Amino acid sequence: MSDISPEAVARDFCANFGPTYEDAVTTCQRLVHEDVHWEAITSAGDPVESRDQLLADLERARSGMGAEGFGIELHHIAANGNIVLMQRTDKVLDKNGDVLTDLDLMAIFRVEDGKITWSRDYFFDSRVFLDGWAEDGS
Repeated sequence: MSDISPEAVARDFCANFGPTYEDAVTTCQRLVHEDVHWEAITSAGDPVESRDQLLADLERARSGMGAEGFGIELHHIAANGNIVLMQRTDKVLDKNGDVLTDLDLMAIFRVEDGKITWSRDYFFDSRVFLDGWAEDGS
């Protein structure tokens, strides 16, 4: 059992999910449970069901849209037990650190024993992002 609070895990995730692609991968390996359930715009209708699948999704962003880094600006956070609610702006960065896209969202994490076991993102306007994330570029 971890002594780290769910809110601290969420703050750690947001603070360290970038700025490089490697930072995002390392943060996922450290803070995301291997059997995570993750729902986001990139997995609409087909949620991610493992950390390995989440990492493959990040690689798809890298190869498909040139995502070489990420950043999360945390605006508000609230925790109740093992559930954490956040208002954030997530940024996808190119190789020069310039913003490819930014997304305003609400996110919910469930944290157990210091690991994120469940996540759901609710984007305010996802249309700008779907075009760049498509595997075939269409």
